[in-house]
Amino acid sequence: MRPETPEAVGHDLPAPATPDDEAPPLPGTTTPAAPPAPAEPEQAARGRRGRRALRGPGLRERRRQQTRGTIIEAAAELFAERGFDAVSVVEIAQRAGVVEKTVFNHFPVKEGLVFEADPPMRAALLEAVRRRPAGESVSAAAGTFVVRAMSGLGAPEAAAGVAEMAQVIRGSRTLQVREREILGELTTALAELIAEETQAEAGELAPWLAAHAVLSLYAALLELARDRVLAGVSGPALSAELRARGERGLALLQFGLAGYAKRR
Repeated sequence: MRPETPEAVGHDLPAPATPDDEAPPLPGTTTPAAPPAPAEPEQAARGRRGRRALRGPGLRERRRQQTRGTIIEAAAELFAERGFDAVSVVEIAQRAGVVEKTVFNHFPVKEGLVFEADPPMRAALLEAVRRRPAGESVSAAAGTFVVRAMSGLGAPEAAAGVAEMAQVIRGSRTLQVREREILGELTTALAELIAEETQAEAGELAPWLAAHAVLSLYAALLELARDRVLAGVSGPALSAELRARGERGLALLQFGLAGYAKRR
């Protein structure tokens, strides 16, 4: 399952030794020749860490990501078959071939299997606001990001994920509540960023109004995308509709917010 929205494994085996990990010599196998002067221990350690970083994720991390992906896939299959509320974490673990504790190591709460399977939207949205050019308002930066992200849901693979998510979420009161909570958390984060940038006084409503307006556009486009894919619409037609409706919605927001919180 590929969510459309915007978050230590106890059973991983230790990574095998690599050429950079020096094993201690066996008794009686050292040679009489004096070895070259060794690097300082701290320098050597830094060198090994640096070389590992250049090589990318180690075996342990690759296994962790593989296990995580297997759990997500197993959960997606079960949720699609029987619905979120009817599936237990034990059943997900059994389908994934792991123990229950491993599932909780990756996803502390069951809802996380739906909403935290992919990196959240939150960081990307806030980064778009932080990086907006001088003279651009918060509503323009955040709104443009939202419209672009939502218009991408028309792609066939993305649309399939939207359809799966729509069916699972709309069939579970628990997930509907959690989705609203996530939207509220994102709204709070955006409002706090706006308040910080504008040096708003405590109790000032403008940052919150701006954040709610932008995220309302996001929520409206997301529900529209879900309705359309469940009706069998996808591809360029859906992308074009989401983009057009999103741009009209953003223009309406800009009518009232265009001059607020411009980057200096």
